[in-house]
Amino acid sequence: MARSNHSTGTTSEYGLSPARLTTPARPQRLLSAAIILALSVSGHAMASESDSITFTADTPATDSQRALTLPFDAAVERTLSQNAAVDLSQARIAEARAAIEQANGNLLPTLDLSFGVMGSNNPLNVFGMKLQQEQANFNDFGAGEFFQTYGNDPANLPAALETEPDNLNDPGWHHNFQTSLKLSIPIYNGGKIREMRTQAQALLQAAQSGDEAARQQLVLHTVEAYAGINTAEAFVEVASQAREAATSFRDLSQKLYDEGVVTKADLLKAKVNLGERELDVENARNQAANAADGLKVLTGIDTRQEIDLNEAIDVSLPETTLDEARQLALSNNPRIQALRGRIAAARAEVDVARADYKPQFNLMAQQDFNDDTLGLRNDSYTVGGVLTWRVFDFGARSGKVDRAQAKVDASLAERQQALDKLVGQVGKVWREANMAEKRVEVRRLAINQSEEAVRLEKLRYQQGLATMTELLAAQTELDNARAELIRARFQRTMQRAALWLALGELGPERVESVRADGARTALDTSES
Repeated sequence: MARSNHSTGTTSEYGLSPARLTTPARPQRLLSAAIILALSVSGHAMASESDSITFTADTPATDSQRALTLPFDAAVERTLSQNAAVDLSQARIAEARAAIEQANGNLLPTLDLSFGVMGSNNPLNVFGMKLQQEQANFNDFGAGEFFQTYGNDPANLPAALETEPDNLNDPGWHHNFQTSLKLSIPIYNGGKIREMRTQAQALLQAAQSGDEAARQQLVLHTVEAYAGINTAEAFVEVASQAREAATSFRDLSQKLYDEGVVTKADLLKAKVNLGERELDVENARNQAANAADGLKVLTGIDTRQEIDLNEAIDVSLPETTLDEARQLALSNNPRIQALRGRIAAARAEVDVARADYKPQFNLMAQQDFNDDTLGLRNDSYTVGGVLTWRVFDFGARSGKVDRAQAKVDASLAERQQALDKLVGQVGKVWREANMAEKRVEVRRLAINQSEEAVRLEKLRYQQGLATMTELLAAQTELDNARAELIRARFQRTMQRAALWLALGELGPERVESVRADGARTALDTSES
């Protein structure tokens, strides 16, 4: 059995290219190739977020006979609640908010409490500790030794003055317990702290936009996986209809062979065709199971748990012209908004670097307690102001400014590149989305015509005017037309969702439930 060629598209950076299949090289095998779409859908949904999906299922295994009802809204909620991409964006938002809090705190005074213990026999340190403890006396200067040498005799005065006081030069060990309370008040820092706050606020805006972009991308993947199951179930229905037709052809051929109307070759062809259609049914069921596994992994459901999709979904078409769509995308697309936030943060970083060229002035007030035992005694006070201004640093500051400016230039180039790419992709997906409904209408018409062709060929075969080959060819055309309608409906859903994503407005509210029976909905050839 020859295999038809097929390929799947991949979601681009902005999620504007829904997965789709090319037309098989051999039309008579289109159904067999078409049912592979279910696998490609589930595989694409998993591969697109392979780095961000948590593969550890958070739903305990239950009795496989009790299927879990999973409406689309519940599927989206599960995807957003357990996906690592959302966790990452939320962590970035928390980081940016913490940076803002840090910058705001740096604008306010700080109060430090410190406690220290020091022991020394250094004469200078010992005398200083005694002064701080208010324990210094004249004898610390060697007064006793002076008067002992002087002896109230003026003749001994020169010798007394030359005497080296042991109490001062060799005081022995002394220790000090110091408790300090220091208040630091920032007055002017060249605007550096305020610019750091501006930078943090810009990063917060970028993180929030990035979070929204991640959420909309996950909604697209959920639409793709959910609609993929609807599509896979419809392919099972198509394969089942083909098997029923093959069974009827086998029975009819057997009857006509028994009556001598057709040859045994026709009967054998009918039997082989039935066997192939039975294989197609099994293959379609396997692909539907694979598609279901893809949605389970995306939503964090144990793959052993059976799920029941009680909805078939569709996406509304945005009512907008191409120019309006491009303007909306440029202003609303969260990825572009995130880039704008990064540019603002990069510009603020330049101002932070330039603040180092300006002087800094800060005030401080300190209260100290010093004693040779634990306690808050012998307090003293210190107040002061410090003005610092770095005059020369061999290019360190200029290099910092140049590096920050280079980040601005890189961010601007990145945004322009993204804008150019988005404009082109919006045009492509807008045209595809607006053409999708026409494709669906053409596929409906093809099914109606193919059904009539099969009816006529069956009548001709019963009358001996046609061969089994001709009848099977007509049935193959009908099967292919049904498969093309399913594909067209899936592509219509995905192209519309991709357009909403480009506009920055894709959410669960854009998705509507069409009918509970997804297979029958996909195969419905009535006018919508």
